[in-house]
Amino acid sequence: MKKILLILLILPVWVGCNKSQLPKTDEFVHTGCASDAGTRAWGGKSDVSLLILKYEDGNLRVTRTNATMNCAITLNGIACDVSVDGNTIRYRVYEKDGPTANCICRVEEMSSVVTGLKEGKEYTFNYSCSTFRAESFTFVFKKGLHLIRDEES
Repeated sequence: MKKILLILLILPVWVGCNKSQLPKTDEFVHTGCASDAGTRAWGGKSDVSLLILKYEDGNLRVTRTNATMNCAITLNGIACDVSVDGNTIRYRVYEKDGPTANCICRVEEMSSVVTGLKEGKEYTFNYSCSTFRAESFTFVFKKGLHLIRDEES
């Protein structure tokens, strides 16, 4: 009887300690196609593509500006997923499945919040969006983080 009671007392503690908060992305929002570029480039300072990482209430806000995507996103949509393997964050934005269009458009801004990261830990960030893949970089996730990188579309 004592063994059963001991197991019943230890089991909730063991289960609680083994629950892990897996990193995930929430609140993915985007502006959709801002303009049809056809095959021409936009140019101009306001069209600079930025990748912004910011500490926000214990989470990581990831924002991308002026991304080039296929115009089919107006019908099919855009999705985002994140995975963390050790200290490597893989952040991927992609066009949902469906037919593609023979045009590209600029998405002025897309953003989401990555949860489940550990403060003070150094991470390597791998970002991809459609056919674009940014060069990997490292950062320490901590209060005050506000990293802005100039990226090509």
